[in-house]
Amino acid sequence: MKAALKFIADQMKAAGVDYHFQQNKKSKPVYPYFVGDLFPVNPTTEDGLKEYSLVLAGFNRKTTDNAGTLIELLDAADLIENQFPVVEGKTAMLGNEAVAVFFNGCQPLDSGDEQLQKVQITLTIKTWKGGN
Repeated sequence: MKAALKFIADQMKAAGVDYHFQQNKKSKPVYPYFVGDLFPVNPTTEDGLKEYSLVLAGFNRKTTDNAGTLIELLDAADLIENQFPVVEGKTAMLGNEAVAVFFNGCQPLDSGDEQLQKVQITLTIKTWKGGN
């Protein structure tokens, strides 16, 4: 799974999305940014499939570099969807593991702070391990 998470981080960087796994460790965040948490969906199946959901929380606030709008977050969500298409996904062979990542949806959320915009994006990750 470590290789799959690195693959996703590399794809986010290639799309121009500021992405962090579990927490943004920057002392001063650059908006907009996304933080992902990983959740298993199903136990391993007989064909070796493992499925996970990567839930991304996206945040945006007005700074000197951006307007801090929900539209900017939704534009970033479009970049993520383009990187991990809903139907064909983004696939890769990582060593002896096949990985497919699919965009699964985006929804705006109330952040509890009127100056902070928030969205939640779900990516579906499927992995299969190969034999020798």
